Amino acid sequence: MSQLKKLERDQSFAVDEFNQKFISSEEPQYNNKKIDLEISDSMDIEPSSQTEDLGIHMKNLFFKILEILANGENPIPYIMSNSRRQFVFAIMIIIIGGLMLFLSNLMISS
Repeated sequence: MSQLKKLERDQSFAVDEFNQKFISSEEPQYNNKKIDLEISDSMDIEPSSQTEDLGIHMKNLFFKILEILANGENPIPYIMSNSRRQFVFAIMIIIIGGLMLFLSNLMISS
């Protein structure tokens, strides 16, 4: 005789009643706040200066991160302290990742 047959089962269990405990008659209340997704407002950067100064900001951020790492400190608070630094760091990571992908594909094909 298997172990399942030996177990006493509750025959009064009703699936429909069990499911009704979890179904709510109220509609879910979602946060109806309007979200402003404009990059220029949220980052306090003018769109024209964004593309022109991106290289300069990337260079400055890169050398500042190297300087912080040379002192043995954590560069993440410096990066996250300003929305411009966060944006430039994200672009820098995307460019580095793209270059790594490109170089790996070149090495595989040759």
